[in-house]
Amino acid sequence: MSAADSFHTLLARVAPSETQRQRVATHRDTIASRLKSQFAFYKMLTIGSYARGTDIAGESDVDLFAVFTKDEVTWGNSVKSSTTMLDNVRNALEGRFPNTAIQRDVHAIVVAFSSGVRVDVVPAYFVGMTSDNRFPVYAMPDGSGGWMRVSPDAHASYISQADAQAAGKLRGTARIMKFWRSCRSPAIPLSSFHIEMILAQEAICAGVKTYATCFTELLMKLAARDCSALRDPLGIAGNIPAVKVPSMQQRVVDSVSNSRDHAKAAESSDYWGGTVEARRQWDIVFNGSFPK
Repeated sequence: MSAADSFHTLLARVAPSETQRQRVATHRDTIASRLKSQFAFYKMLTIGSYARGTDIAGESDVDLFAVFTKDEVTWGNSVKSSTTMLDNVRNALEGRFPNTAIQRDVHAIVVAFSSGVRVDVVPAYFVGMTSDNRFPVYAMPDGSGGWMRVSPDAHASYISQADAQAAGKLRGTARIMKFWRSCRSPAIPLSSFHIEMILAQEAICAGVKTYATCFTELLMKLAARDCSALRDPLGIAGNIPAVKVPSMQQRVVDSVSNSRDHAKAAESSDYWGGTVEARRQWDIVFNGSFPK
């Protein structure tokens, strides 16, 4: 099997199954029902990798935007702190799922179901429209008790357009990158959103390229930037960090740089006909999990 064939085999392996998607839909509906019964609740949106079609089997969290009414998030003339809203959501979900592991993350309440599905519930409220009046803008927790502006639909459209220009390789490369971070030991806490926005902004997958080349160029770009935060090209979300916890950034940079070097060696070997050496290098990149 050639390296190119192995990348296509990898993509087939990491594609989520229909069973996994059905489980996600069930958990989504149960969470939405609970929140509707406890709060002045507007709607539930599925966002993140799952909504953008870049989730992978058994690894990607499912991100849900729990959009509350403005009355629910205000107290008097002020907006409640996002910490208060996170605590309220957590208490409501613990009441519905008393035997399920539930914890607070930086921006969300994380519900780890026994089915293996992990759901991140992000409280949010509507604040307006994008400057072109095409997409809604919401406020979500900023990790410090305040709120920050985001527009999942606007960013999903931006990524989708870049994927179309890359003939679908952007989504595939994002999935390969997510598989890479999960098979490292320990797993690499590199943001899915950051990965996809870098791929889109830099047009890494545009043109006639193999998945091996797209993936290698993504590693090169991340390493060259030292995995620093990306300025939102849409001007909505401010900076898009590569990692949630700054103290983890250097470990991510080191792992990305190491894999970049082996990926470049694999590409070089493959170019000169060294198939065996190319596969050996790719197996190092994927920590022994590159398809044989």
